[in-house]
Amino acid sequence: MITLPNFADTYFSRFCILTVVFFILVASVIGLTAWPKLITFSFAYLTSALYAGSNFFVIRYIDVEDNSRFVRVMGLSFAIRFLLVISAVTIGLLAINNHQIFFTVSFIISYICHSVIEIIFINNILETDTKK
Repeated sequence: MITLPNFADTYFSRFCILTVVFFILVASVIGLTAWPKLITFSFAYLTSALYAGSNFFVIRYIDVEDNSRFVRVMGLSFAIRFLLVISAVTIGLLAINNHQIFFTVSFIISYICHSVIEIIFINNILETDTKK
């Protein structure tokens, strides 16, 4: 059942554009000041972007009218995504020998930024759908 394809795709596109623009800005500053940390930042940023952005694919297939199903599906998707991101962060920390603190801080900051954008867009999607 696809209930929100147009809105979810539009907001996902906006999310991707904001993500790429923010990445270019921060990566260019890091590239100029601390070149060796650029790969570490890139992996942390990509991990948080994938975590937040994957929720748009879940949103496409949720029936907003059925509240209990909506809560179940969103809760399950958050749990699965959380386990996957913890695995990715663990692998990242094991793979990165020199810049583990930088990786952790970069991941947390980019995760907060991505989550705020994601919540704003999901709220807009749900508000737009309920106004129909």
